[in-house]
Amino acid sequence: GWQYLPGGANANILTNNNSQLLEYTREAMKEERFGEAMFAARYFIKRTPTANDVPEMRRVVAEVYEGRGFDEYAFKEYQKLLDAHPDYDKTDEVFDRMYNISTLYLNGKSFRWKIPWQDTIYIPTGSSMRETSNLYTQIVTNAPYGAFAPKAQYGVGQAHERALEGFWGFFASEAQYYKATRAYQLLVDRYSYRPGDELRSNQEEINEMVAQSRFRSAELFEKQANEGIYDQSMAERSISAYADFADTYENDEKRTEKVTEAKSRMNEMYLERARGLKAIALFYEQKRQWVAAHTYYGQIDQVLLKVDTVNYPKQEEEATAIRKFALARLGEVLFRRRLIDALEQYSQAQEYERKNKPYSANRFYMKVSLNLDMLPASMEKAAVEEGLDLSKLSQIKAAVENDLDRTQKLINQLEIEQRTKSE
Repeated sequence: GWQYLPGGANANILTNNNSQLLEYTREAMKEERFGEAMFAARYFIKRTPTANDVPEMRRVVAEVYEGRGFDEYAFKEYQKLLDAHPDYDKTDEVFDRMYNISTLYLNGKSFRWKIPWQDTIYIPTGSSMRETSNLYTQIVTNAPYGAFAPKAQYGVGQAHERALEGFWGFFASEAQYYKATRAYQLLVDRYSYRPGDELRSNQEEINEMVAQSRFRSAELFEKQANEGIYDQSMAERSISAYADFADTYENDEKRTEKVTEAKSRMNEMYLERARGLKAIALFYEQKRQWVAAHTYYGQIDQVLLKVDTVNYPKQEEEATAIRKFALARLGEVLFRRRLIDALEQYSQAQEYERKNKPYSANRFYMKVSLNLDMLPASMEKAAVEEGLDLSKLSQIKAAVENDLDRTQKLINQLEIEQRTKSE
C-alpha cells in the first residue's frame, strides 16, 4: 500500500532499519523538523510496537506536541507512555515534563483544540482551572507517594483556588470552595512529616507546602464566612484551621510571622462571628421574634470573651461596641418590646377566639406565652420603663396557659368533627 510522507521527509526512512530510523528521528528533533520527527516516531511505533526504543519514540511524539505549543496533547502522550511502559527508566523526566505542562496552564496558558487529522491548526479555548486541576490530579494518581506527588497535589489546590478568582469566581458555589480546601487538606494529611518517617530529599520543600496548605485552607474558610453572615459554620472552621496552624508552628522560628497573622485572623473571625450573631439577632427583631433575637444576642458576649484585645488592641473598639449594643438589647430593649407585643397579641388572640377562629387564637396565645416568659423582676423593670400596666401583664401571664389549653381543646374537637364527617 501507499504511505503519506510529510514535506521534506526522505522516502528512505520507510526502508531504514530501527537504528537508522531512531537516528533520523533524533536528528529531525535536533533541527526542529517536527513534522518529520513526528512521522518517523509514529512509523517506528507502528512498525515495531514491541521494540526497546518504543518508549523513546512515544516521548518524541509528546515533545513534538510541546514544541508546537500543544501542551495538553503532549501531556496525554506522556501519560500514554507511562501507561504502556510503567518500567520506563526515565519516568522522573516524564513526570517533570507533565508537571511543567500543568504549571503552564496554572499560570494562565490557554488550552487549544486541535483540528483532527493534522498537527498544526488549532482553535484556542481559553484558560481552564478545572482542566488544570485534572492534569495535576493525574500526576498524583500515577504515583501518590512519588517525588512529584506533593507539589502536584499542591497544584490541584492552587488550580481550584484560582477558579474562585476573576469574573466566574463571583458565581462560585460552596462545592467549588470544598474542592480547593479538600485538595489542601489531602496534602496535609498525606504528606505531613511525622516522627519516625524517612526524610525525603525534598523534605523542606514538602514541609513548606504543608504549612502553606494549612494556612490557605483557613483563608478559604474565612472567605466563605465573610460572604455569608448567616452561616456561622465557616467562621468556626476558619477559627479551627487558624488555631491548628498556630499550635503546629508555635515554636517554628521560620514561621513566627505567619503564626502571628493566624492569631490575628482568629481574632478577626471571632469578631466576624459576633457580627454574624448580631446580624441574625437584628433579622429576628425585624420579624418581631424577640425570643429568638434574645437567644442570639445572648451568645455574643461568650464569643467576644475569646477576642485578644491585649495583643491586638485595634480590634478592641469594635468588640466593645458590639458587646455594648448586645447588652443594651438584652438588658432593656427586647424585654420592653416583648411586653408591648404581648399586650397587642393577647387582644388579637381574644378577638380571634370571639370570631370562632381557634387556630389563629391558639397561635397568638402561644406568642404571648413566649414573650412573657421572663423573670418577674425583668417584667417589672421593663413595664415601669415603658409605662405599661404591670398588673394587667401579670394577669395575662397567669391566664395565658388556660387560654392555650382552652383553644387547643376547641381545635381537637373541630378535628374530630371533620374526621367524623369524612367517614
